[in-house]
Amino acid sequence: MFALLFCYLAALLGSLGFLMYHINLWKYPIYYSAPLILAVYLPVSVTILLPLDYVSHNAGPIRGFLLSDNSILLLWKGTYWSTFILTWVLLPILQEFYRVGNYSKLAKLKASLKRHARFQAITLLCSVACAVYLVLEVGLTFKNLKSMIIALSHIYALVVALWLMAHGMIAIPRNRWIEGNLVQDLNHNYLRIPRLVDVLEDTKSDFKEDILQVIILKENFTDPTTSGDFVYRDWILTLDSQIPEELKDNVRRQYVYSESRTINREQITESFMSNLSYNFQTHFYKLQAHTSEYEIALLRIIKLQKLIEAKCTQNWDERSRIIQTVGSRLPPKLNFYFQCFALPAFARLQSIAIYALSFIIIESEFFHSTELSLINVVAYKLGIFKHNLTQAICLSLFFMYMLFCSINSLARLKVFNMYHLVPRDSDPVSACFYGSYIARMTVPLSYNFIALFTSRKSIFEEWYGQSIHLAGLFNLMNNWVPRLLLIPILLTTFNLYDKIKSKIGLKSDLHGWADFEDAEFENESYNQGQLQSKRRDLIIVEAKRLVAMELNRRENRDIFLRRLPSVESQQIPSERIYTNTDAFSAGSELSTSDLLRNNQRYSVETDSVPALWGRIGDALSGIKKNVGSKFGRNSPRRDVSLQYHDYDTDADENLIV
Repeated sequence: MFALLFCYLAALLGSLGFLMYHINLWKYPIYYSAPLILAVYLPVSVTILLPLDYVSHNAGPIRGFLLSDNSILLLWKGTYWSTFILTWVLLPILQEFYRVGNYSKLAKLKASLKRHARFQAITLLCSVACAVYLVLEVGLTFKNLKSMIIALSHIYALVVALWLMAHGMIAIPRNRWIEGNLVQDLNHNYLRIPRLVDVLEDTKSDFKEDILQVIILKENFTDPTTSGDFVYRDWILTLDSQIPEELKDNVRRQYVYSESRTINREQITESFMSNLSYNFQTHFYKLQAHTSEYEIALLRIIKLQKLIEAKCTQNWDERSRIIQTVGSRLPPKLNFYFQCFALPAFARLQSIAIYALSFIIIESEFFHSTELSLINVVAYKLGIFKHNLTQAICLSLFFMYMLFCSINSLARLKVFNMYHLVPRDSDPVSACFYGSYIARMTVPLSYNFIALFTSRKSIFEEWYGQSIHLAGLFNLMNNWVPRLLLIPILLTTFNLYDKIKSKIGLKSDLHGWADFEDAEFENESYNQGQLQSKRRDLIIVEAKRLVAMELNRRENRDIFLRRLPSVESQQIPSERIYTNTDAFSAGSELSTSDLLRNNQRYSVETDSVPALWGRIGDALSGIKKNVGSKFGRNSPRRDVSLQYHDYDTDADENLIV
């Protein structure tokens, strides 16, 4: 019993660690953090309960993990219905609560309940057809109605979970294989930079429009002497306090008075303020997410450039100086071999092992409930079934990998470009969305897991399976949906998502709502023809130019800060999400000038024709001159109204504010 309690405690700590890595959980009230913690903890606890239930009823009780059948049944019912209430009631309401733009908590609650009621009404209408089928098939009783709700929720979540799992089982080992080669990994990250910069600049432009409206409102309607007791004064001041100082100063410098920008007192209504708050916080959340994603990619590129530079350097003193900036407690020589050889080799071995694990699960899905299922062979033919605890641990690892693949793909999925799960900077709306789907997918994926074996004997099958087998249609879908796993696997393996969208005319950013963040260039990580290779090389050249400009901008900013007195430099605002000068400090990183020099003199290896690099070298020389002349100019700052502001030109002049 103590071993079981220890496992559940470890699951709780792991859930807290996962959430704290993605969101600053403690700055939110308990009514938000508690459901979110529970939404992650319940799926993790299932990875303990499922093997315990299955092994106990097929191989015998596990020493130290003894539970009665009634206790296991209560745990399953409590887990399922807690998950059901979280995913269909609590988390959607909390998600809308933090999404709506109302000011007071009561108004937020009313608006979120209204939106959630609208969503539930749509869901109820979709269930009417299933209720009619249920009446014709088995009759309508309360028990059958409850089983129908379980079955409908199961089928929907199973389709989503298996599709995401299929993508993850191909993408995860593929990415690990790429990480096994420093040059390929560098190219892979370079290919992401142009898209990230474009998205970041577009988001920043949208956010500046909202900032401008808030500034106009603050300057005209918050002074008690001129505006009196204005009802929306506190609301405006709250929005103004959330504006990052750098962006606020930037907008003030660019703003020029215009008749079209004026806001009359009659225009300021609760609806106007709610829409402004909604747009403001939506764009702010996007800016946080895209900036975090950009910073991660940029720091990864910088680290890889250092490692490659260290490998190319023959002088051990120079190599030690470079490798010390990577950051490690190991001695420089040992750290060099560890970072440049051991970790890439381990990534390749890990990729091969994950590919093998993926093959076992995919084959078992296709031949589930038969003797041909490989996971059934592993569980009952390799001898681990003789040791109950070993068998339970093995099955738990298989299930955790299936769940991890689904969650990993879910985190990389761009859902309408609205939800973003990034380290430490995830917003509360996105956290609710991803938390609800993590909880929603776990129980259906658990039933799918025990269906991989020839024997399904367990308390979970006796209770949950009766709902799935209630009607022939539900049972048929449960049996055939796993076999359709081959479709998303083929789409991911051969990168057919973009090709299909191009054929049907949906190749645009507007229709990229269901793309994965790495899907755009997955096919370009491999040699698929000279045309694709040339396009890939040109994107890398453009990415190198963007990185060089950003590092040059940060170097100029560091020089400016060093010239100021220490007291004044402490007063200069520096938001972490917009600049990351700590990453370039002299004590722990290479200087920015070194990074620029490495970036300019290092030629990225590709699989293209060698003659191509002669042309690319000439292009890099021209880009270097253009960048040098650009930063060498002291062009005066222009005051341009945002209405007529050219954001493309602004992006060229100052990529990341």
